[in-house]
Amino acid sequence: MHATIQKPIDEIIGYLDPGEKVFVVGCDNCAAKCHSGGIPDTQEMASRLEKRGVNVVGWCVPQPKGISLCKLANTKKVLQEEYGEVTKQADSFLILACGQGIHTVMDATDGGMVHAGCDTIFGGETVTDDFITEYCSLCGDCIVEYTAGLCPVTLCAKSLLNGPCGGAKNGKCEVDRNRDCGWQLIYDRLKELGQLDKMDKYIMPKNNSRWSRPRSLTMAGTEVTFRSLAGDVTISRQD
Repeated sequence: MHATIQKPIDEIIGYLDPGEKVFVVGCDNCAAKCHSGGIPDTQEMASRLEKRGVNVVGWCVPQPKGISLCKLANTKKVLQEEYGEVTKQADSFLILACGQGIHTVMDATDGGMVHAGCDTIFGGETVTDDFITEYCSLCGDCIVEYTAGLCPVTLCAKSLLNGPCGGAKNGKCEVDRNRDCGWQLIYDRLKELGQLDKMDKYIMPKNNSRWSRPRSLTMAGTEVTFRSLAGDVTISRQD
């Protein structure tokens, strides 16, 4: 499973434009077990955002019970069919799940704008029937808000945080000409979303001590504490 912890509410609010219509999406598998994106957590997040003046058009945790958000076929059916009338009103989706779930919602909504509502802090075992591909490196310090939902740590062979290396050719990585340049993918998506100005933002170097192992996640009441060599980070899911 992928362990996640909610981002501070003020950080999430900072991602949103004035008047932006948001639909909140949780995950009934890993995030639910971490108390970061289950049904009560997603409902509470929607309520907390509304109290702060955010236009929340709706929320959901795709069912059936226990299913992962990263099951694309199910998530697409839920968001486009079961909640289609509501999600059509949304400008963006706030995802209370891991980085894989963020990318799944992007695909399930045909490229919808996404915001990370959680940091993905470490991973266990994840198995699917036919194919697994990676979109999240579980760094515990998610920056995809500034890269259109695509993780440069994962998609760039050099894990560059502030633009391409200059070695790509025809959109392909110089390390492996069979793979897409991660920053080309990010640029293309930012351009499609009309957010190329985000390329101007300097992303500070990662605090790699958050990758230290072993790490732990402790749930106690309404608080969750993530522990690593970087120290303890405690997030409350309620005001």
